[in-house]
Amino acid sequence: MVAFHASALDGVARNPALPTPLLLRLLAFDGDGDRPPRDALQRAGLPEWAVVVILAHPNPAARIDFAMSANAEPAQRARLADDPSPKVRAALAYGPEVYDPRTKVAPLPDAVCVRLLDDPAPSVRTALLDSPHLAPSFVASMATHHSSAARREAVRAWEVLPPGERSALLADPDPEVRRAAALWECRRDARVTAELLRDPKSAAEALRRGFLLRADAERCVAERTHLASLAENPSLPADLVERLAVDPDEAVRLAISLRPELDETWRMEIDFTVGDLDRGDGVQWVRDGLADPSPAAPARRRPEPPSAARPAEPARTRRGPGGGEPPGHSPPRRPGEGPDACVRAARRDVLRVDG
Repeated sequence: MVAFHASALDGVARNPALPTPLLLRLLAFDGDGDRPPRDALQRAGLPEWAVVVILAHPNPAARIDFAMSANAEPAQRARLADDPSPKVRAALAYGPEVYDPRTKVAPLPDAVCVRLLDDPAPSVRTALLDSPHLAPSFVASMATHHSSAARREAVRAWEVLPPGERSALLADPDPEVRRAAALWECRRDARVTAELLRDPKSAAEALRRGFLLRADAERCVAERTHLASLAENPSLPADLVERLAVDPDEAVRLAISLRPELDETWRMEIDFTVGDLDRGDGVQWVRDGLADPSPAAPARRRPEPPSAARPAEPARTRRGPGGGEPPGHSPPRRPGEGPDACVRAARRDVLRVDG
């Protein structure tokens, strides 16, 4: 496709009223090494004859675009599992590039994923394990796979794995599999968290997600150990949240300000500077809420630890920095304010930044 006509043909390919004969001509285009317009290859609801043309297209780039189409049916994309090009099979294994958390991508059938997991090309196996679109059933099935890389990724299905398979992964002969399993188990077991804190490679992530004993949390604050990670921990005691909200490190204060249980009155009193070129990472609990807009998601309050509850702290009056109210306080709000309004605003920010 010569550059002079490329933009015009891209526009034609986006037209929902594109006549069938013209769509066929676009899909069959193969000139000077150029592929058909991506919008033609990734149109929603392509008929069978169009899929046949794409699967047989001589340019691998055309087949790659179709393999990564979020609009194609999984069964249609799965027909590329036997493609002669490893690049095409790797694109199929990874799936569509999706930036909007609200976009749902149906996973490939488990049987196709099993074949791709044992593909002779390492790039295909790696792409599959990196894919965010795998079915939970397939992810769980990898817990007993002969490949340590597959077992390491199986921990993503930790909550649905049987207890016996969890125990096997925690005792896996491969140290990276054991580490990945422990980083999931530590969310419910403070003893596992304590063990991970002794490993410099795992300490920051364990502080971010693990269930912490108060003594460990206080020691990390006193020693200033990975405080920005600790500030995200859902089991962090409320008084330590207050202390970190006025920490001299801006990264720590920013992490505290992003905790889901804080209301806007408290959040706005946490001081940090935003530079002209600063760009934050996506806030995971907001992205989770975009992906699942049900009332139960995202989590807007402090999660309860899954194991025995901590001893209750004595009742006391807590004030935020500068005299503000502490986390959990709910001052009177005008219509349109409150946690739901905060989440809606945060969702708009995520879409604006990530889009």
